[in-house]
Amino acid sequence: MGSADDISDAFARTLAAGTPADMLLAASGPRGVPSGESSATDSLLGFSLDHFTVERRLGQGGMGTVYLAHDRSLDRRVALKVLREDVTQGAGHEERFLREARAQARLTHPNVVQIYYISHRPKRADGGGGALYFAMELVEGGSLEASIERGAKLPPEDARKAMLEVAQGLRAAFKAGIIHRDVKPSNLLRDANGFIKIADFGLAKSFAKEGDIAITQEGAMVGSPAYMAPEQARGEALDARCDMYALGACFYHLVAGRPVFTGTTPLAVISKHLSQPVEPLATVAPEVPKRLAAILERLLAKDREKRFADYDQLIEALEAAAPRSVEYAGFWVRGAAVSLDFMLAAGVIALLGWPGMLLHLAHVTIGHAYFGQTLAKYFLHLRVVRLDGRRLGLLRSTARTVVALWLCMALAAWALFYRGYGSVLSSVELARPDRIAQAQSFVMAVAVSNGMLTLLFCAGLILAAFHKQKRALHDLVVGSMVTYTVGHARRGSGSPWWKRR
Repeated sequence: MGSADDISDAFARTLAAGTPADMLLAASGPRGVPSGESSATDSLLGFSLDHFTVERRLGQGGMGTVYLAHDRSLDRRVALKVLREDVTQGAGHEERFLREARAQARLTHPNVVQIYYISHRPKRADGGGGALYFAMELVEGGSLEASIERGAKLPPEDARKAMLEVAQGLRAAFKAGIIHRDVKPSNLLRDANGFIKIADFGLAKSFAKEGDIAITQEGAMVGSPAYMAPEQARGEALDARCDMYALGACFYHLVAGRPVFTGTTPLAVISKHLSQPVEPLATVAPEVPKRLAAILERLLAKDREKRFADYDQLIEALEAAAPRSVEYAGFWVRGAAVSLDFMLAAGVIALLGWPGMLLHLAHVTIGHAYFGQTLAKYFLHLRVVRLDGRRLGLLRSTARTVVALWLCMALAAWALFYRGYGSVLSSVELARPDRIAQAQSFVMAVAVSNGMLTLLFCAGLILAAFHKQKRALHDLVVGSMVTYTVGHARRGSGSPWWKRR
């Protein structure tokens, strides 16, 4: 881990907040210390809370103060969130604080900030203190809000991966009976490895247990206006789809560089969430792939019934939206395609005779010219293109087919040679004995040239196993290459056998 000075201010502000009143936080001084207040005057610095030694204050919000502390029992650094003394008398604050800790502690998931310990702060000698505190995982990579503060957009693929991680964390929370109700960029933290963790369950609502205390009255509006679902703004009964809407609003903001809706007041923003259509990402961020844009816009549907039915559906859609990488097709997959095309040609010729060969050649030539594929290449996700990625065109495709036919012509010639060599020479000897030597020379010339042609093609085909771009000789002749399209979902189950070279 880095030094204590490297701890993100965003992390501290996020953990310190925890109440609806903190939707708009006051400006903070250096390193998370509130303006006009010095951390040197904090009576907890150097103080021990159970087995935690408080080292430095990180930040303060409307509900709690966050400290960097050393866990002496396990020799690690943690974040301590202490309920502020001036809010302990407020109605429901202690219960809300406890609920936040219990909600996070109920979740053991890599995409949720982990709670380690909760306790009451011991009273000091002067009788002060006695507030609640809890210790949690220290996340040092900052929040996703950092990119918004820099005025930068999150690259679409980074956003898709981050959304996938947040959706997995929210799914775990929902399975544990918890709705977060305050998903926003500042509550989505990156660890040192860039892994996303969900923080601040201060507004979380549990529906898993009978008798849970309802801190928020029915009809009350809680959450952050910029990311609030319409049904949440109306104070209706909520389910997981309110967090889905907030997730969509977060990442719309992150990839577009602007919130879904803006307004001069929180109520103006909420009013737009309730009634105004979302501007398509194709207009505000055309670089976002269509599949990812469609997911974000579906999450932002006003009617929750039009969003994803559950997190499994959402996660499946996000995985399917992974961009496909294009790689050079190697020897084995190309050999498989040739074998399948050969079997297809054999079947067509068996049914139609030699016209079937002409049909097969037309299939290969036209398929490569305009689509870059034969049927076999289609099923194996291969595509023949020019070096600049454009389609071959009829002329190049015809030349490629002719060059590729060398092998077939060579094999056919070898078959005729071995089958008719003796008969040809016998016929020549009976008809013109004086020409037998000339006939032998001709047949040998045909055999040698045919053999060289065969060796040349085989060497050209084997070249695909070693060439940097996996190009065979006929690819080099006509300026083509064969690409293999790989989807991320396919990679999860391991590399195909033909790519293990």
